[in-house]
Amino acid sequence: MPDTSLRAQCCGILLGLFSLLVMPVVAQEHPLPEEGDFTIQAFAFDDGSVLDLTQHYTTIGTPQRDAEGRVNNAVLIMHGTTGSGSGFFSENFAGVLFGPGQLLDASRFFIILPDAIGHGQSSKPSDGLRATFPRYTYGDMVRAQYELLTEHLQVDHLRLVTGTSMGGMMSWVYGYTYPDFMDALLPLASLPVEIAGRNRMTRKMMIDAVTQDPAWQEGNYEEQPPGLKAAMYALVFMVSSPLQYQQMAPTRETSETLMDDLVERYRSRIDANDLIYAFDASRFYNPAPHLDKITAPLIAINSADDQVNPPELGILERETARIPGARAIVLPITEMTRGHGTHSRPSIWGPYLAGLLAATSVEVVPGPDMDLLVNPQDPAWDSIAPDHYRARFTTTEGAFTVQVERAWAPHGADRFYQLVKNGFYNGVHINRVVPGFIAQFGLSPEPRVTAAWKSAVITDDPVQAGNTPGRIAFAMTGPDTRSTQVYINLGDNSRLDADGFSPFGEVVEGMDVVNRLYGLYGENAGGGMRGGRQGLIEAGGADYLLEQYPLLDYIISAEIEVLAGPGSGLAL
Repeated sequence: MPDTSLRAQCCGILLGLFSLLVMPVVAQEHPLPEEGDFTIQAFAFDDGSVLDLTQHYTTIGTPQRDAEGRVNNAVLIMHGTTGSGSGFFSENFAGVLFGPGQLLDASRFFIILPDAIGHGQSSKPSDGLRATFPRYTYGDMVRAQYELLTEHLQVDHLRLVTGTSMGGMMSWVYGYTYPDFMDALLPLASLPVEIAGRNRMTRKMMIDAVTQDPAWQEGNYEEQPPGLKAAMYALVFMVSSPLQYQQMAPTRETSETLMDDLVERYRSRIDANDLIYAFDASRFYNPAPHLDKITAPLIAINSADDQVNPPELGILERETARIPGARAIVLPITEMTRGHGTHSRPSIWGPYLAGLLAATSVEVVPGPDMDLLVNPQDPAWDSIAPDHYRARFTTTEGAFTVQVERAWAPHGADRFYQLVKNGFYNGVHINRVVPGFIAQFGLSPEPRVTAAWKSAVITDDPVQAGNTPGRIAFAMTGPDTRSTQVYINLGDNSRLDADGFSPFGEVVEGMDVVNRLYGLYGENAGGGMRGGRQGLIEAGGADYLLEQYPLLDYIISAEIEVLAGPGSGLAL
């Protein structure tokens, strides 16, 4: 049974600035991670100190090189304050990004997760130097990681630089310090200006709570000073999510229990010296004077319920506008956002990452034959489907596979086969997602294609397989009106059987992906076919959906896999 206690619930909240939680390990669906250490001899810090510095790192996947010998698939992901690279191995992050068919599929990308100076298993004050450890800065962190990448891992170029919170701020620093080193930048939960106002005040509260405690003893304590607990009170509110906290703790008793639990959880997982160093490392951070040096395409994403970077400041939009072509995104508050910790929820912001990767790709991917797509009368649309086949869909949320049984609904199976085989669904938004009901798609991103297919209908099939969870059928508005739109049942919709909705297959892999498809727009992003709310999508296509409903997931590609041999079919 899932753990529904306050202790379990709070695990999902504070994955932001403060990343001390022991994250659940995601089910292994990507290559095995490899860990290592690189020691930089006599590393020179900004404060003038010199130290043999250890940089710990984790990698997933294998670097690939282009014809000129340059690495072309490396992705750098940087963690938040007090976190580590291993913190990304959560179901919410790695489970959504690193697996087969996902946006940062580790069989295609070389993913690098370093522990920053002062964090994880890299050199830090608590290793022995305590308060005599060099007073490192974000600039030191970035330079050390650059040496790790170029000197040790032999990575001479990055496909993508991204990071959460502190890692997001370091993404900005990478962008202007090494402007030709990456293809794209995706800073998450950060602002490209000096740490000031309430942000700096809260950091100083935490630092002062430790350093003004007599038990700190100038960093030479034998036991963690009580001031460390006081620092946690400020931290809890710094990265809080008012909506989530209210839902999790709607009474005085539950609120106090949640607070005590969070404070104790964090206090027990951090060293006082490491804490004050980590939060003070941002003291000289200020990309604003250097933004004109950033040349890589950039999308900066924050959340409107982020208490660290509140939207009313208007800073993200103002400063990002100074970079040609860059975009600033502030996600609206929803039941899916988690305040500052929204940065660790790629299920929400994945479509933006997909768009950035597509816009900066150097791969030449042949598009569908538009002449064919606008001509439903072409003989290519008359092909008969195999008795059993699979269609694999790669989406912005991950991949899922549909197995089709022609015997269930021959006309539907044939039409679906033709549409997938000829590239009709590539780029199609999954525009109608109603949790517990259906996920529907099939309106072309090109209005002229949608118009051409509006009357290209097929004859109905009798219902032989019921509308149970995971099964897929064509949408319709009445007898013999099935065209290109299909839906996947997200719940038991057996009541649809009597209305003639005839499933032709079912999802056999990736139903978890289907259940994660963005559904908070509900019927607003396309509505029901009978509701008459699809006219704007038909007229505007993908451009309209991207502008009005930017968080919708969409299909990157779909392809056919033919099954052969006895026993390859599904049972009714």
